[in-house]
Amino acid sequence: MKKNLILGLAPTLCLLMSAAAPAFAAPTDWVSDEGGRVRLIVLPPEQDGTIRAALQVEPQPGWITYWREPGDSGIPPSVTVTGSDGVALQRIDFPVPQRLDIAGGWDMGYDTPVTFPLTLTADAGTLPSLDVAVFLGLCHDICIPFQADFKVAPDSDSYSETPVLKAIMAAAESTLPEKSTADFAVTSAAIDGSSIAIALTMPKAAGNAAPQLILANSKGFVIEAPQGVWSEDGQYRVTVPLSAIPAPFKAEDGAWQLLAKSDGRAMETAFSLSAAPQQN
Repeated sequence: MKKNLILGLAPTLCLLMSAAAPAFAAPTDWVSDEGGRVRLIVLPPEQDGTIRAALQVEPQPGWITYWREPGDSGIPPSVTVTGSDGVALQRIDFPVPQRLDIAGGWDMGYDTPVTFPLTLTADAGTLPSLDVAVFLGLCHDICIPFQADFKVAPDSDSYSETPVLKAIMAAAESTLPEKSTADFAVTSAAIDGSSIAIALTMPKAAGNAAPQLILANSKGFVIEAPQGVWSEDGQYRVTVPLSAIPAPFKAEDGAWQLLAKSDGRAMETAFSLSAAPQQN
């Protein structure tokens, strides 16, 4: 939930930081603020019009920025792309976040520099102009909305590709969680009485260290699942009480996403809730 966000918005207009960058070669100039700095990287379009890009965020020491669903407070990154030649943002990818205890609550986010890979599309064979609006939160004792507007000109300089930029993109993609696979996946998720029962196939950590499971809901809240148990069939089973869902929401509301960490690996996947089978 974002219930503590009001602490950083009093008054909002006094704290809202915005900046605009002119057309330039990629990467863009940094846009800086008290809590950190942000820039945009754009690689040349592929033959089908796919454009790989990235948003680099570097919080100042002691500051954090946020995951797709922050937790108790905060502002998740938002990117809006407009421009020529049918350009559109298709996807923002989120590196594996950490649980961060801050201001009496907890958030899911990043307290070190982080790069969010972006996937854009445009008409094949074009170099589109880009207007990219970024809105995110940087938090220390309070959460400060940070806004930056970038313009990318439709010329080869703006879409330059260098070994350094390619390395930055490759490094960013290496920080993303795995997709669901046969050995790391949700096998069932159901509402069972007063709880959500989830079973996973997943790697077991050395020393039987407990996995970390984070349930994120598109309504804007996250739940850290309590410790589960390994069953005889090798699956990890966890029960999340429905009371952990903040009012006024219900388990059936919104879309669910699960982030699981175990044995040095992290996996993120969407999942849906079914009704538990009736016992005879």
